[in-house]
Amino acid sequence: MDLPGLAYVGDEGNANVIKQCREALCLVTYNSAETDKEKVRSLLQEVVEQVKDLGGSPARMLFILNRIDVFRADRNWPETETRFVEDAIRSIKHELSEHLKEYTEDIENLQVIRLSTWAALLALQINNLDEIYSAEACKKADKHFNGLIDENILEDLPRKTEKWSRHDRNRVANALWKKSYAEEFQQCLREHISQHFPRLVIPQAIERFNIAAGNAITEWAIQTTTAILNSSEERYQQECEKISWIKSTLNSFLRISDRNLREPFEKIDNKIKEVLADESEDDPVLYLEKTIKSLNNVEPYNELGDKLCSLYEWRRGIGKGINQVLESVAKSLENGRVILDTPNLKKSNALNVNLLGNCLKRLVNLGYTSSVAKSGKKIEARTEEEKNKLKQLNEELNELAIHLNLVMEDVLKQICSQEIDRMYQAVVELFKCHLSHIEKGTNDIAPNIAIRFPDSQLIRVDNKLTFNLRFKAGFAITSGTWQESIQVEKAKRTWYTLWLGKKTYYETDYKTRSSDNAEIPSIEQLLENWQFQVKTEDKEIVKKISSWLIEQIDSLKKNVEKVQNDVINRYEDRLYTANKEITTDYEMQKNVWQPMQQKAISLIEYFNSLGKSLKEEL
Repeated sequence: MDLPGLAYVGDEGNANVIKQCREALCLVTYNSAETDKEKVRSLLQEVVEQVKDLGGSPARMLFILNRIDVFRADRNWPETETRFVEDAIRSIKHELSEHLKEYTEDIENLQVIRLSTWAALLALQINNLDEIYSAEACKKADKHFNGLIDENILEDLPRKTEKWSRHDRNRVANALWKKSYAEEFQQCLREHISQHFPRLVIPQAIERFNIAAGNAITEWAIQTTTAILNSSEERYQQECEKISWIKSTLNSFLRISDRNLREPFEKIDNKIKEVLADESEDDPVLYLEKTIKSLNNVEPYNELGDKLCSLYEWRRGIGKGINQVLESVAKSLENGRVILDTPNLKKSNALNVNLLGNCLKRLVNLGYTSSVAKSGKKIEARTEEEKNKLKQLNEELNELAIHLNLVMEDVLKQICSQEIDRMYQAVVELFKCHLSHIEKGTNDIAPNIAIRFPDSQLIRVDNKLTFNLRFKAGFAITSGTWQESIQVEKAKRTWYTLWLGKKTYYETDYKTRSSDNAEIPSIEQLLENWQFQVKTEDKEIVKKISSWLIEQIDSLKKNVEKVQNDVINRYEDRLYTANKEITTDYEMQKNVWQPMQQKAISLIEYFNSLGKSLKEEL
């Protein structure tokens, strides 16, 4: 299944397919034939975007360096190919680690393989029993992949592919299959599936089974046997007292566990309130990062490592995405040539990108390019034409902000969606760790009640976050004055005409005129201003995140308490029923039910180890 990403903003079709593939093994291909450094950089960013869109750990993704046959044209192709492969793997790992720190260990162990897909496909088509189909594939192989066929084979082949015998075709197909690395690819794919498929599929299958039947079976078995064994009058009273103790102890345990989980996020919430009230000058995102990292010192959350980093890494993700768009705008203005083809701009509506491009062209035509765009300029517009031009430039810069907002709205929607999905996964990991901890604790306190906290039932991180960012631009035009020099004609009598005649002469006079004054900002100043505008939104974003996290924790606590109380209530009902149905042959029944209780305990242990057993078998 090909996942080209979102074809356009709001592409629900592809978005839904991508969501369905969260638990699938994925092949991520990289174009090895690309040589332009900027396009290679863009390609790496697109790989990161695909991985983010697909979600989950990159460990389930097999990375393929496609079109690797391009290096066969080099005289020293083995060396250049090996060097390229090493550089590509290093670049892919570096780029992924930069953007997905929560998966650093998985990224380090990424499997990256070489492949020439088209050549491998032709090898399969040549071996097809359909003569016409096979002949067409032979033509394409001879035209495009002649360099992958050994010289000794080429020397034996008829010049026209139509005359190749079936033996000739088999030899060509085998050569293409081998030189395209198809055999290595198939082997790696088999190993990849064997290694990752059980880990991806079995836990989900077992969880679904446990929710549908397993948990109910084990709960019924252990509770029923325990209730019957404690149904005598003497033991019934003791068990009722024990249940009362269990309830109190479990409530205390859950209260402490909830406080340990909730406390860091309450600190963040309180800190952001101080920042918003100007009672603190702390950077809210750095405080968020520091507080979340402090969980690494608290059991059991110290097992999570960097899995929670996306709760504060969003600033870098949003910042990099914004900078990429702004840098494209800056380069277009500085160079006087509009280039808007970065990966993040592809997330925006094409019409909005075109409007932004047209606005940039108008700014270039107004002279806002080259040195003016690079360094800025002070302008004193004196004539009406100059004033109109200055006014138009100001309007176009404001138009730039308007069109940039439209583009950024689309881009940020996609970036924020990715970052929020990462936050969602981080919260899921945090809650899984929390549920595992409290499930162990509750079963240590009440081993014969069989309390289970299924992840998929209890983790309901539903409230999606939304981040709103907008930009302003333009510059201030102020009124000023300037002195215009004017030559004034005058006349005076001269002595050599006996004071009878007059001579004309000119004197310089100065008239005060009005002007429109402005300091046109440089691109650097515009970028800094826009980046500052983004930074001012940080505190609002952190406020939303802290409120959202506390809301999710409260929801989890409520779900956990309900599950626990329901399980205990069912045990109380079974114990009460067993006590009411007690007969005089209790001792005889006890001898029957004690072995059954042991079997129930074994059943619980078996279900708990089911996933591990199946993985080992596979």
